[in-house]
Amino acid sequence: MKLKVIFDKNSLSDKFSCGWGISYLIDDKVLFDTGEKSEYLFNNIDKLGVDIEKIQKVVISHNSWDHRSGLWDLLRVNKNIEVFACLDFFDEFKDKISTYNFKLVKGHCRIIENIYSSGCLQVTYKGRSLYEQFILLKTEKGISVVCGCSHSGVLEFINRAKEIFPKDEINSILGGLHLMDKDKRFVNYLGQELKNIGIKKIGPSHCTGFEAADILKKIYPDNFLDLKVGIEIEV
Repeated sequence: MKLKVIFDKNSLSDKFSCGWGISYLIDDKVLFDTGEKSEYLFNNIDKLGVDIEKIQKVVISHNSWDHRSGLWDLLRVNKNIEVFACLDFFDEFKDKISTYNFKLVKGHCRIIENIYSSGCLQVTYKGRSLYEQFILLKTEKGISVVCGCSHSGVLEFINRAKEIFPKDEINSILGGLHLMDKDKRFVNYLGQELKNIGIKKIGPSHCTGFEAADILKKIYPDNFLDLKVGIEIEV
């Protein structure tokens, strides 16, 4: 299974747009999040030669501007895309979604063959309640956990993944790990805990923070995935 980085904070080349939020394309069929601006998303889609008509599903990790802003223009190009989103997204955009193919996510569910939603986890962040889902990619290597922001905490995401797939190993964790405000001691603890759990590869991006990513790279020197726009990895 291939994961292509469409949008993130760093890129392989100046021809790509970078910024806040993420967008990852899995096997050209499932897009996870749509970044902070439509123009950025579409520039990178064009430069990477992505065929929007081949995208069947979009999963919005949570209702934050930097994870959903490219969605509406994407749907104007391909109205057949099925969108998986959490309750607070439906509440905010109830008047816009009626003409499109939206699916409300509650518990964990199948998105497409070998790609699953964790279900929406509720958390209080900066005094407000929000819902967040992550996706799980099931391959011969095990399960890859792909996160938008990990507001509930990385370890809670891993626990949820183990509940959903108790017989499978968690091979890798990728995406925003929300560690930019955490101190070094916590990041070191988390990195070691992930190794103890058996996570083989890590690809921190977005809201992980540069300092936290550097610490995790030292813990995973041979299995650190430096995710940048334009990179395609096999998971």
